[in-house]
Amino acid sequence: MFKFDKGTMPYHITNLVFYLFTLAVLGFIYYYAFLPPILEVTTADFFANFGIGEAVGIFFFLIVIIIPLMVLYGAIYHLYKIITFNRKKDTVAE
Repeated sequence: MFKFDKGTMPYHITNLVFYLFTLAVLGFIYYYAFLPPILEVTTADFFANFGIGEAVGIFFFLIVIIIPLMVLYGAIYHLYKIITFNRKKDTVAE
């Protein structure tokens, strides 16, 4: 993603910062853009009249939930790589 060689410490640090920033931005967007409409329409009447339109809406929000989970996975992956950086002592000759 950035101009560092893949597998170096700066590569993992910058990508971790990028993923954490993206996760924070997504959190603000979801809290201020998606949460008020969801709280407004999810009443007992919403679940009583469940049809195709509601099913499509639920599918959309499943996709909306999967995106931050993928970003969180990327942040955890780079954090793991930072913690375990240079733990193994294998060289090219071995």
